[in-house]
Formats: sequence, C-alpha cells, structure tokens
Amino acid sequence: MNNKPTDAQVGLLWHTLGLRPDCRDSRHVYRNRFLAGPGHSDMPDLEVLVAVGLMGSRKPPGFCNQSEILYFATEVGERFAIAEMPPAPPPPKRTKFDAYLDECECYDDFAHFLGINQPMFQQRGDWRHREYRMVRYPRESAYRQHRRHYSFSQWSPYEMLEVAGEWASTQKAAKTSYKFALKHYRERSRFPVNDFERAYTA
Repeated sequence: MNNKPTDAQVGLLWHTLGLRPDCRDSRHVYRNRFLAGPGHSDMPDLEVLVAVGLMGSRKPPGFCNQSEILYFATEVGERFAIAEMPPAPPPPKRTKFDAYLDECECYDDFAHFLGINQPMFQQRGDWRHREYRMVRYPRESAYRQHRRHYSFSQWSPYEMLEVAGEWASTQKAAKTSYKFALKHYRERSRFPVNDFERAYTA
C-alpha cells in the first residue's frame, strides 16, 4: 500500500474496531465507530485514513451532536487493521494461587492447598471461664485438618502434639505463648529428638 498509515493511524483503526493488540482477550472486532468533532486532535489522521480508503465517514446518529462526524473502518480497513496486529502476547504464567482457585472448594484455604501445617486453637471451660491454647499437630495427624475452635473435651489428652502453647484467657495471649513454644521447637529441631521427647512436646 502506498503511503502506508503511520503507527498512530493504525492505532486509530484498532481503537475504532475495539482491538487491543496488547491484550489477549481483546483481539476480535466487536465495534466499528469513532465519533469526532471539529478541533479533535485525531481529525487529521482520520481524514488521511478516509482518503486512502481505510475508513469512511457519515453523519452521526440523531442523539449525537450533529457537528460531529462518525468515522468507521471499511472492509479493506478492517482487514488491514487485523493484518497489522502483532502476535498475541504469551499467556500469563500460572501461579499456585491460580491452581488453588481451580479447586478451592476442596480446601479450607490457600495454606491448606499448599500443605502448610497450620496451628489451631483449642478451648476449654464455659463461656465465663473459657481458656484457649494454640497447638500444631504433626502432619500425619488427622486432627490437623480441622480449623474450628473445638472444645478440649473432644480431644484426647494423649494425642501427640508437635508444638503447643500454654492455656490463656484470650486467644491473643494463647497465640503469643504458641509463638514462644514454636521458637523453642525450632531451636530443638536442630538437634536429634527421640520419639519419647516428641510425644511430650506439649
């Protein structure tokens, strides 16, 4: 094509047709209009596109300002605009969170999906004298899958705990105690620990 349109003019064609080369989901024509009035900065380029047959122009609909002009891509212009589209950008790299969203109904939360061994609260006593304790069960324990604040009476006091804080009157205090116990556990884990010691972590 002689007098090939500039990048700015090609960009006007894309905009007229609703094409966005930088977006994988906006690479199909879904409209064909560009409304511009006197003094519009794109008018010179639009008129060039009309002159080379890539765009046409007509009066705008009755509900628009009649001093404006409705520009549209011709069939040749539409084919040209599509041909000038660069290759589609590669799909974004899928993350673990994307995989989690695909099957999130099968998990309690993202940490559960990742297999992170999360701590949980236990509680005991009635509502006036309730106490809390934060604990973490070994990975092989069935109890570690639960996320609710279960009553301590529902748990066996002989169930092996990996890390356990002290009983406290508030969850905040229980969490603080758990963090201290976790730090101590990590320090001890640098050295061999026998099964008897591990069973009495709590």
